[in-house]
Amino acid sequence: MAKRALKFTKERGTISNRQELYSTLDMWLDTLGNGNYIMAIERVQRPRSNPQNRLMWLWFTIIAQSWSEAVGRTITPEQVHDAYCQIFLPVTMPNGATIAGSTSRLSSEEFTDFMNKVQADAASEYGIRLPTPEEAMYAQYQVYMGY
Repeated sequence: MAKRALKFTKERGTISNRQELYSTLDMWLDTLGNGNYIMAIERVQRPRSNPQNRLMWLWFTIIAQSWSEAVGRTITPEQVHDAYCQIFLPVTMPNGATIAGSTSRLSSEEFTDFMNKVQADAASEYGIRLPTPEEAMYAQYQVYMGY
């Protein structure tokens, strides 16, 4: 039997199409054969946004420059990404080893949490002040305008 899904939005404590949902659910329940079933409701997660992604790479570029100066060799933004994914998004393999997780499938909220951890770590461990999103947008605007 195929999965069935009803999409709805709850805003200000109200589901606007509540009666339509009840009618559809009632119809679906009537078509079920005998047996045990599980009904689940999942919150839809927004994927990370393009501005969040641009900010991440800006931060990792800033951190990479700082780390490169500190160790006297080139460290890339990709290496910074992998390091922070290892720290804050570790994946435990069946053999017990841990590898870096990925940011690509994080929801917007999960990505914000990851970025907050990166910002705090860069400041506390390395003394690197990363620009806020508003400051980063302003800096990009300045470059665009040729300031």
